[in-house]
Amino acid sequence: MNKKIALLIFFLSIGFASIAQKNINNYKYVIIPLKYDFLNENNQYRVNTLTRYLFKQKGFEAFFDEEEFPEELNKDRCKALFADVEKAKGGLFSTKVDIVLKDCFGKEVYRTETGSSREKDFKNAYNEAIKNAFSSIENMDYEYQPLETTMVEDENDVVIESAVDIDEVEAKEEVVTSVEVVEVQTDNTTLYAQEKSYGYQVVDATPKVVMQLLKSSVTDVFIVKDKNAIVYKEDGFWYYSENNGELKEPKTLDIKF
Repeated sequence: MNKKIALLIFFLSIGFASIAQKNINNYKYVIIPLKYDFLNENNQYRVNTLTRYLFKQKGFEAFFDEEEFPEELNKDRCKALFADVEKAKGGLFSTKVDIVLKDCFGKEVYRTETGSSREKDFKNAYNEAIKNAFSSIENMDYEYQPLETTMVEDENDVVIESAVDIDEVEAKEEVVTSVEVVEVQTDNTTLYAQEKSYGYQVVDATPKVVMQLLKSSVTDVFIVKDKNAIVYKEDGFWYYSENNGELKEPKTLDIKF
């Protein structure tokens, strides 16, 4: 069996289900954006710096999304949680926010209790609200616990490693199937990969973003963000393959990297 195909089967049968089920203690890293959607500037009111500081104080290794990452995180973004601060609804005379943690597929892993502030000054209000929201995480008994390494061997004795829980391996048949299908046009469509800190952003000639590719620990294999799919290179060609409960025929892609 070809090594890339073995890897593909492994990812689709186990990877998507296992990542979403990880406990927060299984994550060593947290990646924080330099700008939150509800604000106009990078690190406005220094709220992004505050968020990173709070996660570091809790014991995580926290980085901004445009910082230099450790080698193991560069190889596999799925070793990190992605933090965001969202402005909560309600509160006519108060500022309310939630801190949200997602995995590398964009699946929500944890959401804090809403933090609020009645301060009138925006800087003081956002900083107080974020600190109050973070108290949900502060009260956790966090201690980093690496996942056990499971070995998968194909018929040509090619060994592939993946950090998954034993319980997660046993639950591989319970892959969620209610996932929106990605329509990837392949006929006469040239796509362009734009390098990003997390991997690549793929756009068409419009340019319209078609998908986001997250780096994995294997050369020429990328995880498609928010989808049960991967993009991989085989015999000089790029392919898109997804599994929403049923492994579909891979689609050939014309991607310019």
